[in-house]
Amino acid sequence: MTQRTILQTLLAKTLAIVRLINRMKRPTLGLAQWAKILLCALVVVSPTGCQSYRNLPQTIGNNTDYVDSIMRQVDAGAPASDASVATVSHSVIEPMTLRTPDDFENAQYREISLAQAIESAVGNAQVLRDLGATVLRSPSQVVTTEALGLIQTDPQASIEAALSAYDAQLYAFGKWQNNDRRFNNRFFGGGSTAFKQDTHDYVAQLSKRTATGAQFAVRSVTDYDANNATGNLFNSAWQTQLQAEARQPLLQGGGLTFNRIAGPAAEPGVYHGILIAKVNNDITASKFRSQTRDFVSDVMNAYWDLYFAYRDLDAKRDALDRARQTWESFQAQKTSNRKSGAAEALAREQYYRFKSELQDAIAGKLTQRTQVDNSSSGGTFAGVGGVQAAERRLRLLIGLPISDGVLLRPSDEPNDAPLIFDWDSISAEAIQLRSELQQQRLTVKQREMELLAAKNFLMPSLDLVSIYRLRGLGKDLAGDGSAWNELGSLDYQEYEASLELRMPVGFRQGHLAVRNAQMQIAREKAILREQERQILHDLTAVVADVDRSFAQMQTNINRFLAASEAMDVLEANRKAGLPVNLEQLLDAQRRVSEAQSRYYSAIAEYTISTKNVQFEKGTLLESANLMIMELP
Repeated sequence: MTQRTILQTLLAKTLAIVRLINRMKRPTLGLAQWAKILLCALVVVSPTGCQSYRNLPQTIGNNTDYVDSIMRQVDAGAPASDASVATVSHSVIEPMTLRTPDDFENAQYREISLAQAIESAVGNAQVLRDLGATVLRSPSQVVTTEALGLIQTDPQASIEAALSAYDAQLYAFGKWQNNDRRFNNRFFGGGSTAFKQDTHDYVAQLSKRTATGAQFAVRSVTDYDANNATGNLFNSAWQTQLQAEARQPLLQGGGLTFNRIAGPAAEPGVYHGILIAKVNNDITASKFRSQTRDFVSDVMNAYWDLYFAYRDLDAKRDALDRARQTWESFQAQKTSNRKSGAAEALAREQYYRFKSELQDAIAGKLTQRTQVDNSSSGGTFAGVGGVQAAERRLRLLIGLPISDGVLLRPSDEPNDAPLIFDWDSISAEAIQLRSELQQQRLTVKQREMELLAAKNFLMPSLDLVSIYRLRGLGKDLAGDGSAWNELGSLDYQEYEASLELRMPVGFRQGHLAVRNAQMQIAREKAILREQERQILHDLTAVVADVDRSFAQMQTNINRFLAASEAMDVLEANRKAGLPVNLEQLLDAQRRVSEAQSRYYSAIAEYTISTKNVQFEKGTLLESANLMIMELP
């Protein structure tokens, strides 16, 4: 509905009220009649009529059935509904527990790539999950996909909220009064010692602020007066005015710059203008990007944790098979009295040692894993195995059921090729693209705009006010010889202009606002410089970690090959019946198992460290083929 249509509707409904009043025999009305007028006035105030109200019995009435039902649930501790409990219990299969290596061998698997894991995580991520159970410990700090929508619809701090300060405002007022009194002096009674009077006062106003701080208003003022004063031209008369008023701040509160930053009716240090709201919106969007980056980084960490868990389990399983063969060999020799019981016991201890390690490699322990901000921003590889524990963490992050009868198994292989980074290029990317720096740079710009607004309060308040009036007087409100007829003749016109000056002596608060804004700028800039240093330090650290982990990967494959070769020689001698030092053989088996696990750990470290370079230079989402779109 356009403003013109609204005004036409308002005028038509106002005329209907006037006709209703004119038809009444007596100016003094009963309660029921005034109730009808008030109802019509409500409709006038709302151009869309009573349809703009939703569920009147609940919103403004006394029907409390719905809120009472809510409070009954609150008093009962807000228990979960039976339907909700049933849905949850049927949607989750009983957790899978693999107690033996045979159980693990017989389990069903589903291959999943890193891209599929990220796609599932983003597709199921109404809440950006983490591995620290923040959703239980601090639910108010949990980030959801509604983060951008919440700031865009904030009724206090959003852009739309700032724009609402410039919305046209409709104001209506009605007052009815009956006076019946005696005076000791005829002068005060209008020529009579007994004074009787009925009055009506009606005001309708449409006002609007502008971006320069000006306020314009169009106002209709109508009053009715019926009294027994002897000097009256009419026993009862209607007087109507049509006013146009403009108020323009010339100093404090005026100008496009101040109003776009601080908004109308701002106070020192409190700024809610459109530009501040826009900056806050952009800061929130940048925060959401960094939080999404952290979430994706944790998904990648969990994926490669699970990859390492499977490879570590392979190493433990191979070690157990070798230990079983050795134990069975010495057990047979003990039975034939060719070896002492000590040798068999040492081999048996080795077997159960590797079996214990294999059990942990299957089930895993509830210890801290690779996640964001554990010694590095993107997450330092923890190097702790356990397939089932790692698989549950990945399921949690990517939004799959915690158990569905199958085990997820990574299908991607890590990149083991050497990577060389151009420092000038990646450092420039980090300074330009890191979300944290973008947020801080926006904060600096916000503080600079607040300084401009604060300087406005060092000026006095000087307002230019002008009013133009048209007047009309008549026995009736409408018709021939009426107040409205005389108003339309334009015979009675008035105008006034004034200057209003207000200023505090000394401008103490204004000077405080300016000084505070300057200190805020200095603080935010110092933080920005320190953030840049921290990011360059972290980037240097992860690039060095890439080189270290790649060297470790090469070293540990050579270590594994050497240990395997030594063990193969000892095993060949044992199988050939040649004398073999038992402790040397058992030690060789341990060395092979440790070297194999360490090699797989080095591969995972290298993969995560290369991911962390993307994290530190602000391109992790792009490397994962993700883009955040800000929808209206």
